[in-house]
This record gives sequence, structure tokens and C-alpha cells, in this order.
Amino acid sequence: MELWNDLTRTALLGTERGTRTWDAPDALGTLLSRLQAQETDAPVQLLRCSAVVGNFAQAGRLPARLASAPPLPAEPDPRPALGSTRHLRLLLQDDRLKSLFPEWLALLAEHGLRAPEASIPTLLGLASRSPDLRWAIMAVIGSKGLWLAGQSPEWEPLLSVADRGRLDATLWETGTPEQRLAYLAQTRREDPAQAVELLAAVWSQEGARERRKLLGVLSDAPGSADVAFLESALADRSKDVRGDAAGLLARIPGSTVRTRAVELLDGWLGFESRAGLMGMLKGRKGQLSVTLPEDWDSAWTTIGIHEKPPKGVGRKAWWLEQLLGLVDPDHWVERWQLSAPEILRMIEGHEWQDTLLAGWRRATRHFSNGAWARALIAGTVDSDSEAALWAILTPSEQEDALTQSLAMPSKGEPFKRAFDRLGHLGHRWSPSFSSVVLQACLTLFRDQTPDANYARYAILRQVAAHLDPGGYPVMEQGLGPYLQTSSPWQKIATEMLDTLRFRNDMIQAIESARTGSVRIESDQRGTP
Repeated sequence: MELWNDLTRTALLGTERGTRTWDAPDALGTLLSRLQAQETDAPVQLLRCSAVVGNFAQAGRLPARLASAPPLPAEPDPRPALGSTRHLRLLLQDDRLKSLFPEWLALLAEHGLRAPEASIPTLLGLASRSPDLRWAIMAVIGSKGLWLAGQSPEWEPLLSVADRGRLDATLWETGTPEQRLAYLAQTRREDPAQAVELLAAVWSQEGARERRKLLGVLSDAPGSADVAFLESALADRSKDVRGDAAGLLARIPGSTVRTRAVELLDGWLGFESRAGLMGMLKGRKGQLSVTLPEDWDSAWTTIGIHEKPPKGVGRKAWWLEQLLGLVDPDHWVERWQLSAPEILRMIEGHEWQDTLLAGWRRATRHFSNGAWARALIAGTVDSDSEAALWAILTPSEQEDALTQSLAMPSKGEPFKRAFDRLGHLGHRWSPSFSSVVLQACLTLFRDQTPDANYARYAILRQVAAHLDPGGYPVMEQGLGPYLQTSSPWQKIATEMLDTLRFRNDMIQAIESARTGSVRIESDQRGTP
């Protein structure tokens, strides 16, 4: 308002420049006149009038009127809300507990609960910043959370990942990139051929990054109806898009990429069923020969193979690695009549061993081949960095792969490798496997001393985040001697026990909330 601006100018320039009278209409003017009549000192008049005008500017205004009808209230939500935000607040504030947040979300969904209503804005903010957690968050915020997201331009795009029924077709033309991706995925589930048509119609208008994302929608069970479009994508100007398209075509029986890749590799890799005396002594059932072409063939670009290798990789090795990644590794099992472990044993010490392993790892991930994943994980060649191989296995298969080695002496290599690989197991461990891991931890504490290996400390913290919480009393008893200040393991043992105690309390709170809500529903229905 002009009066406030005038007061501000006077305060900056000083009241000694002349006497001023502050006027305003209606009740504000009456009050200003009364204040100025009570006090003749100009600075005091200025301060008093400024206080009144400032408060009037903040509070003395009419409420805003909506230009349109107010939004409808949120739909009723049959799921009960978790009453307390205590665990969530600690999860988000304590760095040691943040890794448990996905488990908290999963437990809410598992028990049919929704997040506390007071936490909805915080959770929506997290969903905006954390794509990996977005779906899990939107699944538990309830109808009020979805309603609130719909009122905010910042949060409204999150609704595309929430379970709100069918998405409107207009999103394909006018939606955000995330909404368009969700609509294409919906169409792919309902009518795979139409999804390909939609993709083909806008393909030339999209950037390379967006084309890769949209192409990824076809990765769920690509079929013969996709071949024509995918083959056209092999001529894409982006080499990454070409590679993605080739990878999808390789999964379709009878596709040109699949057939051509097999033909080339059958000429590059030779196999003899007799391995020689030394090979037989090492348990090998055959011998592999590798004969690679000297020159690049430009025709290979039509199956998604790139000529120039990344830094540190040879040209021929790069061609072989890419090509192996396009063929289901079970092809070699059938062709050579050897199991995956036998094939890996056959190439130990081979001059092309690293390249063959790199190619078969690619193929194992690409075709989600569980038998090869188990063989690569259990093989003598180190594959600890290949977390994607562990993701192929079921939780029970992951646990079985480590159980035996964790029972071995703690200073042996099998124990060390198995213990370090616990970092790949992201699920809640079964009671039996939790018992094995706990005994392995106690063995480690007893036989060794801490060192500067921060990776080992990180794994020990993860142990507490995945052990079966029902084993807390046993863990407390087992770790008791290491909680003393005289123990070199005291700090990490205390952190592990605190984490498991928190998880146990968190899980009980969620289970109690669900049990309590069921009891209330039963009482309301008159159920005895």
C-alpha cells in the first residue's frame, strides 16, 4: 500500500525534514489520527503509526476468493492410517537408519496400512526427489495423499505412478515425460501392438534419451509383432538406441539379430570334446578355441555391434564381448553338451578368459539366466562387482549360494568372499539364514580384529538391516561380550544391536496398528 511505502521512505530519510501527518480512510485513519494527537514527538509518531499500518497490512485484509469452485474432498480410504510418525521421523533424520526406509514402506503396504496423514507432504517431497522409491511411496499415502498431490503442480506428475485406474489417452499428447511413459506402459499391457504404433508415430520427434526410455517399455516380453519396429531402430542415429534395439531383438526367436549373432559366434568359437591330459586332470571335458576376424565388418552394425571399444579394451575383445551378450548362454550348453559350471571351468587360464566371461555375464543379465548366474557367482573367477547377477536369483537361491561358505573358517578365502557378498542380498533374510549369518558375525568377531576396511563395516551394518528381527534376543545374547568398551568390536556391535532393536520395534508398531484396526472393525460389526 502507498501509506506503508511513505512511512518507509520517511524512516530512511529521517523525520527532521519536516512534520508529517499520516492519513488513511475509514477506521485505520481514525486510529492514526488518535495516535498522532497523543504524541507530538515525530520519531515516536512514526514508529507507532508504522506498527499499526504494518499489522493492518498483514491482518486487515479480506480473505481471497476462489475464481473457480473448490476441489472436491478426498475420497474415503478404507485402509487405516498408522497413528505415529515417530519411526518415520527417526528413519529420515538418522543416517544409520535411512536404509530401513524402503522396509518401512513395504511393511505398510504388506499390512494394508497407509502412512500417517501428518507425514504426507514429507513423503510427497521424497517421491519427487527419489525415483527409486516413488512407486512404493505413492502406494501408501492413501486417498488424501493422492488428493493433495493433485492440487500441486509440483506433485501432480506423481499421480502417473499411483494406482488410480486407467490413465487418460490425452496424457500421451500433453503429459509430462513420466506420464507419457506410464501411459505407454499401460497400453503395452493392454494392447502390445497399439503400443508399438504409438511409439513409431512419435519416434522421430523424441530425443535420444527419451527414445531409450520409451523403447524400454518393450522389454517386457518382446515378440514377433515388435520385430519390424525394432529392426528400423537398428538404423537409429544413437548407438545406444541401436544397442538397446538389438538386445530386444536378440530375445525374439527367429529374429535376424539372434540368427546372425549365433552364426557369427559359431564361426568364432570352436570346441573339441577332448581336453588333453592336463585338461582332464583339471576336470575339464573339452577345449575351446577362439578365432576372431582381423578386420571390422560394417554389416555388424545392423545387429547393434559397435566398432570402437571403450578405453582399456581391445578391438577384437570388444566385438566378441558384445556378440556373446546377444546370445542366450544356454545355447553353448546345448551346443557343447556341457553345463554352465563345466564351461566356466574349461576356460580357466584361457587367453580369452576375461573377454569370454565379460560376454557371458552380459548375456546372463540380458536373458536373466539363473543357472548361469549361479555358476558365475560360484566360480573361481571373482564376480563380486556383478550385483546384477545376484538380482537374477530368487531370495532362497541367494541364501543357498552363501550358506555353506559362511560356515567355514573366518580366515579362509571362501568365508571372506561369502561374507562380502552379503551386500548383494537386499531382502529380509529367512530365520534359518539369519542364524547362519549371526554365527558368521560372531566367528568374525572372535577370530579377527577390526581394521580400516570400511566395506566390511558397511556389510556388518547391512547385516542388522536384513536379519530376521525375530532373532533379536539371540543376537543380543551373542553380541553381549562385544558391547563392552574393552572390545575392539564394541562400536559396530552396538550399532548393529541398536539397528535390529529399532527394526524390531518398528515392525511391532506396524503389526500392532493393523491388529488394533482389525479389532475395531470387528467391534463395530458386532463380531465377538
